[in-house]
Amino acid sequence: MAIARGVDSFVRSVSYAGRTFAPALDALTRLWVAQEFLRVDVMQHMHPVNSSGMPGAMLLPNLTDSGLGITIQTICPLLLAAGLLTRPAALALLAQLFILQAPGPHDVALFWAALLGWTAVMGPGPVSLDRVFRPGIDASALPLVRPVARAFVGLTDLGGPAYLAVLRLWIAAAPAGLALAALGVSNPMALGRLAPAWLPRIPDMIVALPPVLALVVAVALAVGLFTRGAALVLVLIVPISRVVPPGDDRLYWLLLLGVPLLHGPGPISLDRALVRALRRRIARLEAPLQLRERLPQIVIVGGGFGGAATAHALRHAPCRVTLIDQRNYHLFQPLLYQVATAALSPADIATPIREMFRNQANVRVLLGEVTGVDAPGREVMLGEMRLSYDYLVLATGARHSYFGRDDWAPFAPGLKGIDDALDIRRRLLLAFEQAESSTDAATRRAWLSFVIVGGGPTGVELAGAAAELARNGLRGEFRAIDPATARIVLVQSAPRLLPNFPPCLSAAAERALAALGVEVLVGSRVESVDQNGALVAGRRISARTVIWAAGVAASPAAKWLGAETDGAGRLRVQPDLRVPGRPEVFAIGDTVVCAGWGGRPVPGLAPAAKQGGAYAARVIRAALAERPAPPPFHYRHFGSLATIGRQVAVAEFGQLRIHGAFAWWLWGAAHIAFLVGARNRLTVLVEWFWAYLTYRRSTRLITGTGKA
Repeated sequence: MAIARGVDSFVRSVSYAGRTFAPALDALTRLWVAQEFLRVDVMQHMHPVNSSGMPGAMLLPNLTDSGLGITIQTICPLLLAAGLLTRPAALALLAQLFILQAPGPHDVALFWAALLGWTAVMGPGPVSLDRVFRPGIDASALPLVRPVARAFVGLTDLGGPAYLAVLRLWIAAAPAGLALAALGVSNPMALGRLAPAWLPRIPDMIVALPPVLALVVAVALAVGLFTRGAALVLVLIVPISRVVPPGDDRLYWLLLLGVPLLHGPGPISLDRALVRALRRRIARLEAPLQLRERLPQIVIVGGGFGGAATAHALRHAPCRVTLIDQRNYHLFQPLLYQVATAALSPADIATPIREMFRNQANVRVLLGEVTGVDAPGREVMLGEMRLSYDYLVLATGARHSYFGRDDWAPFAPGLKGIDDALDIRRRLLLAFEQAESSTDAATRRAWLSFVIVGGGPTGVELAGAAAELARNGLRGEFRAIDPATARIVLVQSAPRLLPNFPPCLSAAAERALAALGVEVLVGSRVESVDQNGALVAGRRISARTVIWAAGVAASPAAKWLGAETDGAGRLRVQPDLRVPGRPEVFAIGDTVVCAGWGGRPVPGLAPAAKQGGAYAARVIRAALAERPAPPPFHYRHFGSLATIGRQVAVAEFGQLRIHGAFAWWLWGAAHIAFLVGARNRLTVLVEWFWAYLTYRRSTRLITGTGKA
């Protein structure tokens, strides 16, 4: 049984590694071939007479005087690079190579043809515009779209295995022929002349590989036996050979060898036959696929950072995963304040949970609100429905905390979800509208006054974004008022802003807010809040808009389990994130308190929740495989970031403290990188770029029916 598990784990790990890196190889191949075509095209334009003296300059026929030539030599490489209409572009370039000018002996065009053929047969891969637009194009009413799409699918299904087998043979023939020639040749530099004309130049491989080993590798590639290992040997040999000067064909060889290395040997191979025979012989290897209902059930409550990370980390575990959330989307909370201040749309920072796990077959997503947990019976309650579990992961996050004054909530909304952000956006924008239509000076001043309670990252970012909205985003749009005169007050009960940052960065943030016109009141406690403003440290501030960013409270997860909590209602968990007395229950993220940061409590940040989710999954996988549990959870803090305004942010990375424009660029790059989904990254990048250039915000819509 252990051998079967080991073989299955190895095969799955190798296949997963190939699937992970293959899209990058496909994209790199397209980009490299495209830039080579464009390079030759430019050389032909620059040296139309003497281009024959340049390497590769006469590889393409000079068709630049015709529309066909411009399309093939210029437009097709650009389409190939972008992955747009990839197959037609690759086929056009292939036609130019073989019909208009056939490659000569040992020509570099042989590499081009092999790589273009692979792209034409298999398609552009996931990293391409074709893949992004494919669902819409396939369902469109454009003529010939569906027949062409079916033809391309047939080309991949039928031609893919054959092309991969031929490509393996072509790669294998070169080292085999040269190795055989090497047995009777003393001068290695003469080997290239002995190879058949249709093989590419690879004299460097023979120098690096003994002839016998070269033959073994070639045979393995040809028959598809231990294909990835044979390709890896050649991949490791190619870069270290130093016989051929710079400008040789090593990169082409790496791209070619990457095909069998990452995509595998294909159906026409001994490797595939051996794997099929092994799985038929050892039936237990296929049991997880045939007996899904008998697999352990892991229930995850919460689809935030922690819950999503847990589910993703269990993608290859022999288990069923049920992810429950009361909303159907995963929210990128660090940018929620930008929705509240009309900088981004809710769809820019949210992704449907089902879309995130559409390719993870062992995950089931349920929309519903958990009302309790029957810990002795190992069941989660969703209203009248009960869902049993073998392991339970609570990633329920946190909610607003008004420190016992929940009666303030109607007048001071918090910011934890999209509904909260839209409510705050409505209040902010409606306040300017009400001020514009008001005729009383005091009332107008109250509408143009905004109080933000809480000097942590959320409060600081809200204050800075609101100030920029008033000073720049609404400029010139009102006639009776000047939005730039809006009064924005940031209230912090602690002695300084951003208490989790070093004091120097707190001071820098306060100076940046003051430069934006924000009044900062530190060491000031809010005593009351009503519809007309707030009482702060005995001082009345008249404001029709108050925003709460001061504190959070844990979810009711501790009450469900009857477990021990801290003063904020957070679950106290063991070092392995298990709930004491319940080894099958894990709790992660903002809903727990854990001293996993060098003895200090783990902060309530997105990276901490993601690390906690990944760790809980590791413990569960170890338990399922009957392996020893990993060491206790240890949070790795990579740094803290907070933005204040345009080109102003603060960043802390251990002993490195940065503030100003460079920190702002780091903040932007980090948030773009950690957004879920390529569409969201592109949309947010475009929105920010537009706002940066024009000072305009495109999402200033007043929605909802509530009153300001």
